[in-house]
Amino acid sequence: MSERIDHLYLDRTTLRALVELLREIPDLVEDLTITLTNQARTGAGGNFRAHRRPAEQPLPYDPRALHAADTLHAVLVSWVRLVCEQRGLEYRDSPTTAGLARWLDRNIIAFAMTEGVHDAPADIREATRTAWQVICPPDAPVVLDDSTVAKARAHRLNAAGIVALAKELGGEYRGLTVRRVQTMRDAGRIAPLPGPWAPEWPEQYLVGDVLDGHLAHPRRTRRTTVDR
Repeated sequence: MSERIDHLYLDRTTLRALVELLREIPDLVEDLTITLTNQARTGAGGNFRAHRRPAEQPLPYDPRALHAADTLHAVLVSWVRLVCEQRGLEYRDSPTTAGLARWLDRNIIAFAMTEGVHDAPADIREATRTAWQVICPPDAPVVLDDSTVAKARAHRLNAAGIVALAKELGGEYRGLTVRRVQTMRDAGRIAPLPGPWAPEWPEQYLVGDVLDGHLAHPRRTRRTTVDR
């Protein structure tokens, strides 16, 4: 492209993130198509096979996936049309969603030089986020009542048993691991119950002590690499 690229409406960091997002869309579309035709078993909210009467026929498509696919396509069409109109370009590529994403990727500088594209990254990101939520719906929230937690806290278990119980409790306890139990023990934040134990037996703890220690001492979040 012979045009200068110092008059961009999107900064370089945003532009890099947008390119990465556009390059994920073809794979996203493929996964969304599988969900759309119910070839994949989706999670809560997208499962139409549960408890059907014999006379009922399964839906031939997932309406949530259809809506997400249509929305993503419409978003990309709107931005391609704006780029073509303002930059004097002609779209001759595939009219599919993947084709639109690839075209925007190849013409990313023209995209960034188009007036009015400030909202494009957030617009496209929201459409893809909605699509991914259809493909990989979040787990159903775990509702814990006080009696369930109270019973769990009274147990005496070894580290592996406590970790298994924590996974069943879910929520804020889900991140508890055997290594974390050992780390808290080494730091003196929790203590094993007094024996006597056979030499080969693992130490046991009061579950409530370990759960309290886990919540009272949050794990450090590892730093992630950012764009240099």
